[in-house]
Parts: sequence; structure tokens; C-alpha cells
Amino acid sequence: MTQDIFKREDYADREHSPHKPCHLTKLCPFTINLRTLLPSIVYIQGLDADPEYKVTLKKLKQDGQAKLTLEERKRRARALERVDAPNFDHFVRSKCGGELFNRKPTEIFQLNIGLYCNQACNHCHVESSPKRTAEQMTLETARRCVDLLLSSETITTLDITGGAPELNPVFRFLVEEVRRERPDLEIIDRCNLTVLSEPGQEDLSEFLASHRVAVVASLPCYGEKNVNMQRGRGVFEKSIFGCTKLNAHGYGIDPALPFHLV
Repeated sequence: MTQDIFKREDYADREHSPHKPCHLTKLCPFTINLRTLLPSIVYIQGLDADPEYKVTLKKLKQDGQAKLTLEERKRRARALERVDAPNFDHFVRSKCGGELFNRKPTEIFQLNIGLYCNQACNHCHVESSPKRTAEQMTLETARRCVDLLLSSETITTLDITGGAPELNPVFRFLVEEVRRERPDLEIIDRCNLTVLSEPGQEDLSEFLASHRVAVVASLPCYGEKNVNMQRGRGVFEKSIFGCTKLNAHGYGIDPALPFHLV
């Protein structure tokens, strides 16, 4: 799916058009609307009235993310104790003859730069959504991450995820800084594809290609119905359009621009 199947010769004439038919008639016989997905997400329409969400949001505002995360860790630990789950360190030692694993040098530096996303998938393991606007990496933290990465000689890969990482302004800062200082480094963008249709992201595919960023894109199914049930109305067609846009800049065609669908 990452090769010529999404290649389009007529892409250039719709670069600045907000609403044109896609000519891949066998693959996507629909009209692409390039406006934001946010108003189309059914999942979040009733979120403000959800009791659990209201409690979590209140605690987040009162105590901050660090304390909330600590409480969650304690809650999970207590839950494990109730089912007599063994202590992890003790369990590992019992299986390894009393010795824990030796730590190897760090090779992959993975950054989750925020939980804000233009989608609200019901299977998202970090529960990203357009509501998660506060939990975003700051520029100060991004600079610190760049310093840490550049000071480590063993790191070979920068893996950026989210949320939709591209919607955080520090995403491009990270890519630009790291690519300039470490041209040999592999940079991975974990992309949801629909972000390529968001306002302000019209040049995203060009930016990724020019900085040689590998794209690992998520598409949960090849069928439109299943994808839209999991991710929201209109997600499938925007995902296919995202694939064609990446193809138009060489992704999945040029060996230097890896494009993986997962």
C-alpha cells in the first residue's frame, strides 16, 4: 500500500483547492473536503457531560498533570496487589537467576510531545482528542530534549509521536534542529494522515520530505466503514488523501523517504 498505489499525477492542480474530486476512482471515489475534522468527530460531542471526564478534568486543573499521573500509578499498583500479582522486580529476578537485565546503550529517543489531536479515536491508548489542549510539550522542554539527544553518541533514531505531533508548534522545531545538527539521524513522524488536511498543514508533506523524515502512518483498516467507525466520520477519505499527498512528494517511491502503514 505504500508504493505506486497512491501515486497521483494530477496532484499539483489541487494544491490550493479546498474542494476537488479525487481521481483515484477505484480507490477513493469520493470528494475530499479539506476543512478540519474537528466538527465531524461524533465521539467528543458528549464528552463534556461525561461524569468521569468531568472528574478527571477537575483534578487536572486542581492538582496538575504530575500529581494526577502519580495517583494513577498508585491506583494501578493497588489493583495489582488485590489480585496477588508479584512484584515486577522480584518476578524478573526469579526468571533470570537473580540477576536483572543489563541496561544497553540508548539508541531510540521517543518523544510524546502532546495529547492534542484532530481525531478522537475510541481505541486510542493515550486518549488523545481535540480536548487535550493543555498537555503539550513546551518549547523549553523541546530544547532540553534536543540538548539531551545531541549529547548522546549512541542515539540513532528520534521517534516523535503524540497526539497528532505535527499540531504542536515544537514539532517542526525538533525536526529542524535535530536534522541540522545530526544529518545522519533517522527521524520518525508517527502520523495519523488526516493531519495533512488540517488548516495550516498544507506544506506538511513537503516539510517532512525536505527534512528526510520517515513516516509511520496509522490506518486501522482498508475499509471505509471500519475506519470511520473507529476514528470518526470522514477519516477514511482524508487518510487516503494524506497517502496521495505523501506519495506526491516521493514517500513510498523514493527509498530515502520510507512510508509505513500500520
